[in-house]
Amino acid sequence: MKKYILFFIFYLFLFSIYINNNISYIDDNFIYPTTYTQISSYYGNRILYGNYNFHNGIDFLAPEGSEILATNSGYVEYASFLENGYGNTIIISHNSNLKSLYCHTSENYIVKVGDFVNKGDIIGFVGPKYLSNGNLNGNTTGPHLHFSIFKDNTTIDPFSILKK
Repeated sequence: MKKYILFFIFYLFLFSIYINNNISYIDDNFIYPTTYTQISSYYGNRILYGNYNFHNGIDFLAPEGSEILATNSGYVEYASFLENGYGNTIIISHNSNLKSLYCHTSENYIVKVGDFVNKGDIIGFVGPKYLSNGNLNGNTTGPHLHFSIFKDNTTIDPFSILKK
């Protein structure tokens, strides 16, 4: 009988390790990436410089130096300059199919690739229009935070998961 009890306890121990290693660190409540809530450009089609284009995120009006917050827990996947108009960018992988992207950040990165961040942690600051090398900080008309959510590597409207 003791042998079966010990086996059962050992089985529970292994099962608890499996469960703890497979619990997602992400929850369903994504928070705003900044305390500034005024939007200058929404997700979807828009006119920019007289041309129609698709905007794959939300632009939050925020002054240079404003804190940028992790919208949910995850691992920093990218923290550097990104071409295609993004400028200085931080990307956080929340799980196998969700990523958040924060663009036009300052050159003073708080996080680095591989860091784990908790929801609400300060991950960076809104950057300037022009970087220290004189280049534009992506396609920007001035300081703001461009925020995108990728689900299965395709952008979705961030308001579909953001909670105030």
